[in-house]
Amino acid sequence: MKVIYCGYRATYGAYLMAALHAGIYKGSQLPSKQFIEAHFDMCRLYGEQYGNLIYVGLDEGLNEIYAMGCNRFFSVIEKAQACVTKIFKIDEELYHIDVTPLEGFLPRFMGFLLARRVYTRLCQKLFFWWFKHKYGFFAKAVQRQKRELEKFRLP
Repeated sequence: MKVIYCGYRATYGAYLMAALHAGIYKGSQLPSKQFIEAHFDMCRLYGEQYGNLIYVGLDEGLNEIYAMGCNRFFSVIEKAQACVTKIFKIDEELYHIDVTPLEGFLPRFMGFLLARRVYTRLCQKLFFWWFKHKYGFFAKAVQRQKRELEKFRLP
């Protein structure tokens, strides 16, 4: 099964939840400053790529975990991917999770500024604050999603 975390941009909340799900970030403790800086660098470099799947890793159940930026078109992308798997008779199940409502406004604002290459230092400080503020909330949301995923997989 492929688990796809979809956010407005792939590199903010969607990647954070995917990394928590795959075990890159440990849910109980905040990652080191170097991990957060690397996450910000990824946001700065790849934040404007919509529709591209970012492979994050495997979870305990050997599900492939992805992050994807959907802009405001989550339902369109979800339906399109489901239809493509039916058309080409791909037996892989897809499980989409919309992260956009959980992210808040700040990632969109930071992405807007970073795309125009202004206030990078301010964006970095905002990102650190956002990351630390949302991390525990996202860790709990991932645990809920993992339980939902187990229910989804049961016949």
